[in-house]
Amino acid sequence: MRKGKSENEPGCPVAALIDVVFLLIVFFLVTMNMEKEVVDRTIELAQAEETKPEEDKNPHRVIVNLREDGDMNIANNPLTPSQLKMLLYNTSQKYGNSIPVIIRADRGARFRQIDKVMKVVGEAGLYRVKISAISNAE
Repeated sequence: MRKGKSENEPGCPVAALIDVVFLLIVFFLVTMNMEKEVVDRTIELAQAEETKPEEDKNPHRVIVNLREDGDMNIANNPLTPSQLKMLLYNTSQKYGNSIPVIIRADRGARFRQIDKVMKVVGEAGLYRVKISAISNAE
């Protein structure tokens, strides 16, 4: 005598699989756009005569956004100078002291504010510092 398929036999619910696939798609879309979230869109960069696009994009680089009023943030997370120093120090300990630090300063920011960030970078043991600007051609 053959046994037929019983009703209490476990099966794979299709609705749950669709939910899992949807969550995976959302996860990959969110993680793909993380690079865009690092940049503070409220900052207007200064113009420079001679600018070159960044050639080597180190995945461990640190982008510090400096607003006109002197407030600084990384990935839209506000930081004090001491917090920035600790974060940069930990980064240098983990990845070495050749990690590039990019300062995206607003065109209205005073140089003393930029200098303050540069001193914090130096105190943290990092030496590769770049200041972002846009070219006149853009």
